[in-house]
Amino acid sequence: MFSLGFDPLDGSSIIDANFSVGSIFGIWPGKGLLGRTGREQVASVVSLYGPRTTLIIALPSKSRAGDGQSDITFEVTLVKDRSHWEVSRPEVILKPSKKVFAPGNLRATNDNAKYDALVKHWISDRYTLRYSGGMVPDVYHMFAKSGGVFSNVSSEKARAKLRLLYEVAAMGLLVECAGGVTTHEFEDKSVLDFAVDDLDRRMGVCFGSKDEVQKYKDFMFSK
Repeated sequence: MFSLGFDPLDGSSIIDANFSVGSIFGIWPGKGLLGRTGREQVASVVSLYGPRTTLIIALPSKSRAGDGQSDITFEVTLVKDRSHWEVSRPEVILKPSKKVFAPGNLRATNDNAKYDALVKHWISDRYTLRYSGGMVPDVYHMFAKSGGVFSNVSSEKARAKLRLLYEVAAMGLLVECAGGVTTHEFEDKSVLDFAVDDLDRRMGVCFGSKDEVQKYKDFMFSK
């Protein structure tokens, strides 16, 4: 028996503009999701609906048969008149650094000085902006380009709205299985280690390449 937490349509606010949107799925062993952490997932999947229909699938080592197995993240694409799934990338990896950024909830820079400084650093250091307003296409872009950083940060007047169960945990597993790093917006802790104590629990996050997330921590967690 397995339990599923999912967001059937991530990017609903941009679908009218014909942007790419997607779905997010997290799979836990057993029955029930309250009290579980993202670390307990046996798999997670993100689908992207654009010019192509693709899935990226994360399988942590504990869910794979045999000893000595490593985490794996791979991509499949719907082909042959949408009748057949074909492995399009047998391995998806996030390299340690990549100067591409997707800064969510930019309204928070108005009253979050640290986030404002970080965004200005990305711009002054000539990072490439890739931001659509949809979590799935923005994080998927990191997978497509093998790196980058995605952030969604709160301030007193503009709270982050990403849901732990339906979005954050599943996407976090994908990022970490691909060699990337995740962190809570204000706490130096992987998003996979937070328990689902409320089905609608929300939080801010940073996902991405190891060195890029460390740069986020340097700005956001400084005294």
